[in-house]
Parts: sequence; C-alpha cells; structure tokens
Amino acid sequence: MQKRTTKKSAKKTKSVKARKAKIKTNRKSKVSARKAKSSWEPQRRHFVHDGLRMHYWEWGDPKEETYVFVHGVRDQGRSWDHFLDALIRRGVPIKHAVALDLRGHGDSEWPTTSRGYAHEDFLTDLAGLLKHLDKERLTIIGHSLGGSMCLLYAGTFPERVKRLVLLESLGPFARGDDEVPDIFAEKLKGRDYIEIPFPHETLEAAAKAIQKTFPLIPDGAALHMARHGTHTKGGRYRWKHDPVLRYRTTTAMSEGQIEAFIRRLKCPILFVYGTESGFMKSVRGHRAQLFPNAQIVPIEGAGHHIPHEKPEELAEVVVPFLLSE
Repeated sequence: MQKRTTKKSAKKTKSVKARKAKIKTNRKSKVSARKAKSSWEPQRRHFVHDGLRMHYWEWGDPKEETYVFVHGVRDQGRSWDHFLDALIRRGVPIKHAVALDLRGHGDSEWPTTSRGYAHEDFLTDLAGLLKHLDKERLTIIGHSLGGSMCLLYAGTFPERVKRLVLLESLGPFARGDDEVPDIFAEKLKGRDYIEIPFPHETLEAAAKAIQKTFPLIPDGAALHMARHGTHTKGGRYRWKHDPVLRYRTTTAMSEGQIEAFIRRLKCPILFVYGTESGFMKSVRGHRAQLFPNAQIVPIEGAGHHIPHEKPEELAEVVVPFLLSE
C-alpha cells in the first residue's frame, strides 16, 4: 500500500513539474516574441551633423547587415513602412534597417537660413548618417530626391555601396544656364518671403491635400503620410517640412557633371519607375544608357510615389534584386 502511494506521489510530482516546465517555456516564448516584436518597432535615433540635430528611424539589430532608405522631397523616414513590410514578407532577410529624415524634413532640424538645401548639403546628410552608423558596403535605397543623393554618394564613394536601388530617380535634374539666375533668386528670397501652407483642421484634411497633388496615392497611404509628416500646434495639423522646400533650392548641376558621377558607379543598380509618372521621362532614355550594371523596370499604373502607391508590386520587383549576389 505504501509503495502504491509513493508511485502515485511520484507521478503527481512529475506531472506538476512537467506543467510548470511547460508554463515556463510558454512564458519564455512569449517574452522572446515580445522582444522580437519590440526590436522591430521603429526606434527614434539622432546624431549631430553639420551643426544640425539629425533624426532617423531604426529597425532591428545594428549588428546585422544594414539597409538604408532615403525619402524624397517634403517626405520623411516613415514613408518606407509599407514597402519595408512588403520586402520582409517576401523573404528579404532584413534584420536592420535605417530611414533618414533629411535636413528640413520630418524630425530633423532646419538650417538656420533658407540656403542650406543644395545637393551637397543633402549629400552630407547621407554621408553623415553612414559615418555615424560606421558600416561598410551598404545597400542604399532612395526615392526621388533621396535617390539622387544615393546616386551621388555611390558615385563619390563607389567602394562603400553594395547595391543601389533608385525609385523614380536617375540622378539630379540638370539645369540649363538660363535657369540658374531664377534658381538663385528663389534661394535668396529667405523664409520671410515664402508662402506658408495653411494648417489643416484634421488629419484627414491633410491626407486629402496630399491626394490633391498626387491622386494615385491610396487613402490609407495618404493618411499614413499625413500622420507622420505633420505635427499639431494650436489644435491644427502643420507640415513638419521647411516651407522653403516648396521652391527650387538645390544647386544647379550640368548634365556633364551628373554623368561624371554615373560613370564612377560600380555596384549593381536597380532603377524602378512608374508608367504613369512623367517625372524622369525627359532623361530616362539617354541617362539610362550610361549605367553600366543597371536593371530598369517599370511598375504599371504607378505614378511618382511608388512606395506609397504600390508597395506590394514594388516589392515584387525589388526582392529578386536584393536576394541576388
């Protein structure tokens, strides 16, 4: 009788231990899952460069291979959210991503004067970020103005770029000699003479303002842009970007100067454009022929803001490029 009781007690004890071990394992799994989820939540980061407090978003583990994303004019770093998610769902092993807010955009500081937005200024923002990250051989992905800065960086330091993805950009627009005086006049106006957009009463109104200019951007994407591209003041939604950026502020570059950067590129390049966008149409033909290692792919039905308009279709095009050696 005593032996039976002992056996039963032993079984009960073993069963209790097994349940406790299972509960402990489940807790550990949940904690690990929470940690993994929290590590992929975008984190705010800052660095000081060129006298400005620069802001960027960071996802994942900085020890892993880094993918750098650079937005277009009057946009900001969170504009990459949907495209980044689409890349990961399709199997791109991105474990560390960084999205810069260029000067005068998002949560980065504005220059003290209206003349701090030349190509070389934006280029130093990107160079400053990459120096701050202290990484070598990076994959850099840029849209519009951001794509131009990525191209100029890769042409300046070809050995530092592993892959280059250009969305609606084949480099800066060349300026004719006759345009230069007008560009200088706009740059010298200063903020006192700049028309400041009216604030919006609601976030939805700000989103509608985006769609008025870019009608191909879906409702959800426009709302996402407005949510991260505005701040509230006095109960109204105001754009974070410097209003000076509504005017031409970049330095005039000749076609020959731009082509000199293109000739220095060494890494594999993917150029993607929207079939409904006329943004780069004037240079798409002859400039595209200058790229030594470029793939050129259209996205049917897309306009200029491809990452916002068609993130899934864009990911389908970009994934094979990123997974290729």
